[in-house]
Amino acid sequence: MLVLIGAAAVPAIGQQFTSPSSSEDTAAPSGTTPAPKVDESALRFFAAQGDSQRLEAEMARLRALYPNWQPPKDLFSPTPDQDPDLVRLWQLFAEGKFSDIRAAIAQRQAAESGWQPPADLLTRLDEGEAARRLVNAAEAKQWASVLRIATDTPGMLVCANMDVLWRVAEAFVRTDATERAKDVYAYILSTCPDPKERLATAQKAMQVLDGPELDSLLALQRAKPDGTPEFASLRDDLLRTRVGRAAQDATLNVSAEDIDALEQVARNGSAADDALVLGWYVFRRGDAAQALDWFKLALDRKGGASAAEGYVLALEATGRALEAEPIAYQWRDAGADNRTAYIDLMAGLLAQSPPPRLDQSIVARFAPVVSQDKSATGAQALGWYAYNTGQLRTAASWFRTAVQWAPEDETSAFGLALASARLKDNATLDAIAATWAGKSERILALVSPATRRQLASRAPATAPLPLPAASAPTPIARPAAAAPSSPPAAPMPLNVAVNDRRGTNETSGAPASSAGRGHTSCASTGDAAFRAGRLSAEDAVGRGWCLLDLDRPREAIDAFDIGLRNGAGRTAEDAAYGKSLAYLRLGLTNQAQVAAVETAQPPARAVELSVDLLTQRAIAAYRDARYVEAILALDERNRLAPEQQDLMMIRAWCYFKLRDFASAGRIFKALRAAGYAEAGAGINAIMAVTRQWRS
Repeated sequence: MLVLIGAAAVPAIGQQFTSPSSSEDTAAPSGTTPAPKVDESALRFFAAQGDSQRLEAEMARLRALYPNWQPPKDLFSPTPDQDPDLVRLWQLFAEGKFSDIRAAIAQRQAAESGWQPPADLLTRLDEGEAARRLVNAAEAKQWASVLRIATDTPGMLVCANMDVLWRVAEAFVRTDATERAKDVYAYILSTCPDPKERLATAQKAMQVLDGPELDSLLALQRAKPDGTPEFASLRDDLLRTRVGRAAQDATLNVSAEDIDALEQVARNGSAADDALVLGWYVFRRGDAAQALDWFKLALDRKGGASAAEGYVLALEATGRALEAEPIAYQWRDAGADNRTAYIDLMAGLLAQSPPPRLDQSIVARFAPVVSQDKSATGAQALGWYAYNTGQLRTAASWFRTAVQWAPEDETSAFGLALASARLKDNATLDAIAATWAGKSERILALVSPATRRQLASRAPATAPLPLPAASAPTPIARPAAAAPSSPPAAPMPLNVAVNDRRGTNETSGAPASSAGRGHTSCASTGDAAFRAGRLSAEDAVGRGWCLLDLDRPREAIDAFDIGLRNGAGRTAEDAAYGKSLAYLRLGLTNQAQVAAVETAQPPARAVELSVDLLTQRAIAAYRDARYVEAILALDERNRLAPEQQDLMMIRAWCYFKLRDFASAGRIFKALRAAGYAEAGAGINAIMAVTRQWRS
C-alpha cells in the first residue's frame, strides 16, 4: 500500500489522475483535445458569498484537476436561474455539515424523481468526509488508517487540503517511509502557492529530514517580492534543528561551521533555546565545563526546567556538586528529570568516603524527597552518609528502607550488613548473609572467615599494590635503620606513626624532665637505681620516654611500669600513656588498650590514644587480610579524628580486596585529585580487573 500511495495512488501529487468528470467527455475528432466538463457551481457559490479564501482554494483545486481550465469571466455575475437548493447545499458544505447535505439530497430525490445533485458536489462531499476520517485517524495515531483513507480518496490530496497533505506526510514518517514523506513535501513546494503554507511545510520537513534530502527540498524555494529567498528566515531554525538532533544523539555529527554559526546566534539573541541546545550538545560530548557556561546562560534567560537540569548535571560533572545542590533542590519539582537529577546529585554527595562536611539542613531536606519518591538510591546514600559519620543506627534504618524498596539491590544489603555488624545485631547480619548466600561474596565475608580468605587470594597478579605512604604529623623519632629499604612484595601499608602527645615540651619531642639531655645519657642515667627498683616515678617515666625515643619499646615498658607503681596523678597518667604507646610501637594493640586504662587519662588524651589504638588495629587487620575488620576499625577512628591520606589508601585497598570497586574507585580518585600520586596504582588495578571482566 505504501508503494502504491507513493507512486500511483496519489494522482494529485503526481498530477497523473483523471478528472472526476472525464467519463462524461465525448470522443473528439482526431488532432483535437476535448474540453473537460467542469462543475463550477461551488466556485460561483463562494464568489457570490464573497468568501475569498474558499474561492481561491476552489480555483486552485480546479486548476489541479483540470490543468487547462480557466475561471469564467462572468464569475461574479448574478445567476438568476441558479437552483436555490444547490445554494443551500453548498452553504451546508461550507459549514462542514456533511450529514445535513446527505439528508437534504435524499429528501430532494424522494420529492423529485430522477433529480441528481452535481457530480462535483458529491465528489467534494466524499472527499470532505474522507478528510474528516483521515484527521481523526491521525489524531488517534492510527497511521495505517491514514494511508488507507488517502489511497481510497486521492482527489483530496491537493493544495486546498494542506492539513490533509501534512498528515499524510506524517503518516509516512511514522511508518518509516521518509522517502514517501519527502515526495509529499516536494509536491507542496513545487505546486502550492500560499507563502505561509510553504514556509510551514519547509519547517515540518526540517523536523524529519536532514542532509541531501532536506537540501533538495529547500532548493525548491521561490523568491519573495523583494528578491530574497523565501526560506532565508529558516537558516537559524535549520541550525537549531541539526544541533538539537545531535544533542539528543551523540552519534550524529554537526559541522564546526554550523556550531560556530549557532553560537553566534545564541550570543546575539536573548532567548534561552539556542544556549540550551548548545549546552546539551557539548555536555553529551564530554565537555561539561563549556556546557556549564551555556546552561548558565540559558538559566539566566529563563530557560526553565531543562536549563536547570543541565546546569546541575554540568556542575556535578565539574566537581562542584555541593554548589549545585541549592539549584537542584529549587527545581526538584519542575519535572521527572529534575527530580532524578536532584536525587542522583545528593546520592553522589552523601555516599562519598570520607563524608563531606554538609550543613545538616541539606541532609534534612533531602530525606523527605527520598521518602516521598521511595527512592532506593536516595535511601542507600543516606545510609552511607550516616554510616560514615558514625550514626550506625540511623544508617541501619536507611539501609533497611532501601532494601525494602529495592530487595535486589546488593549494595543496600551490604550496607545493612556492615551496619548490623558494627551494632552487633547478629540476627539481622545472619539473615542478610543467608538471603545473599551464593549471590554476594562480600556480604558472606562478613560472617565467613573462609570467604574472606578466598577474596584476599584473588588480587590480580598483574596489578601489584604499592604501599600507601605514612603521613601522620609529628611522629616519634625512629632510627633510620628502622624504615624498610624497599616495599615488600605483598601489598602492606607502612605503619602509621603514632604521635607523641605527652603534653610536656612537645616541640622537642622529649618530656620536660629530660629536655636538653642526649638520648644515650638520659637512658643510662640511674641504671643502678632502676635495676634496684628504687628509681623515682618521675625519673622512671623520663627514662621510659628516652628509651621510646631510642626505639627500645620493650625496655621502655619496664620503666613506665615503675612509674605506674610508684607514681600518682599526672605522673601515673604519663606512665600509662607511655606504656600504651610502647605496646603500639610493638604492634601489640590489645596490650596497648589494657595499658591505656590502667590509669584514667584526661579526655583529650584519651581520645588521642583511642585514635592511635584504632589506627594500629586497622593496620593489623589489613596485614592479616581481615579487610572487613580493617574497615570497621577505620570507621570507628573516623568518629574521633579526620582520616589521613595513608589511612584512606588502606580503606581503598580494603574495598578493592573485597571487590567493591565502586567504593575503592571513589577514594582512589579523590586521593589522586588531592595530589596523592600513589592512588594512581589503585585506579590502574581497578581498570585491570574490569578489563578482564569485559573481555
